[in-house]
Amino acid sequence: MKSSNGLYFSRLDHIRALAAYLVFVWHFTHLTNQFPVPFSAVPPFPFALLDEGHVGVGLFMTLSGYLFAKLVNGQAINYPAFLWSRAVRLVPLLAASLAAWYLLGKLHIGPPIDFSQIWRGVLLPTLPNGAWSITIEFQFYLLFPYLLALSNRFGLHALLIGICLSLCLRALLWLRYGEVQLVAYWTIVGAIDQFLMGMFFATAGLGAKARRVVAFTCGLLFLMFWQVFDAEGGFFYLDGAYPSPSALWIVIPSIQAVAFGSFIAWYDNSGISFPPKLDLCLRKIGEWSYSIYLLHFFLREVLIFLIKDRAGQDANFWWALPAATVLFAAFAPVAGLSYEFFEKPLLRLRTAYIVRSKKGSAALHTH
Repeated sequence: MKSSNGLYFSRLDHIRALAAYLVFVWHFTHLTNQFPVPFSAVPPFPFALLDEGHVGVGLFMTLSGYLFAKLVNGQAINYPAFLWSRAVRLVPLLAASLAAWYLLGKLHIGPPIDFSQIWRGVLLPTLPNGAWSITIEFQFYLLFPYLLALSNRFGLHALLIGICLSLCLRALLWLRYGEVQLVAYWTIVGAIDQFLMGMFFATAGLGAKARRVVAFTCGLLFLMFWQVFDAEGGFFYLDGAYPSPSALWIVIPSIQAVAFGSFIAWYDNSGISFPPKLDLCLRKIGEWSYSIYLLHFFLREVLIFLIKDRAGQDANFWWALPAATVLFAAFAPVAGLSYEFFEKPLLRLRTAYIVRSKKGSAALHTH
């Protein structure tokens, strides 16, 4: 979360670490449908947040909207330079991961990957092993300058209207097709709520007390809602089917957006401090989170192969969660090597994209 001129938002790196942890735990406590934790299992409140840890993707997306709105802060941006900087940040590791997954599939190590999944993934959520969400990120980057211009001209109402429009679109799709989970989770039709709400909370200018009240209220209500969501079947079994016919998927992206946006705004501006070593650890994990997100799928395939004969045995959330947490702590430094020696050297290719304001403030580019 560091810009080229030295701006650094350490608490946002903490949130990136949390998002990476949620996704990691989701994938390693549910290696198969039944092991280590069956999808039908429901841990007590508030552990549904971890049992349904796919919400980490929504947290990442809300954070993207928040971060870029915070960095730009109402200034103009150079559109080509913005897209170039984002491509330099994300494409190299993505391309290397896709190439590795494709080759491993050809060698019958891991599931086969059709080349069409890759080229269609430029526009559709077909990229394998979590990379589909990078497609949505880039679609947001394409829209961001226009969303920024609308919010600068018409105020925060434009962002809220955008969320209302996406809600209406999902409602129409649900009425037409009888389900909306696929577009709500896997496409920008759902994720746009999270980007927009991140932008909203970055620029809303709420006072410290208002941020605390909103974050606490929305956070508690979301945890309660997510507990019920998990108990009613969760991601794969809500209303007994996947994709789920439940109308809840019309509003789930919006619910997540409000909860995550309010939490990010509060935490970013809070006075919370940690011991220096713990703070450094969280900042580093946040810095490495992109590598953690893409590369942990390789480790997951290895573990799935190792436990294939134990599926359904000794299923228990209370040993699976600590085991996944230890594995996360062990894997993070491996991802750190990827960041330090592969991602970081390429970051010097970025260019500044925020246009110098009339007041003479320095141009920035992102983390």
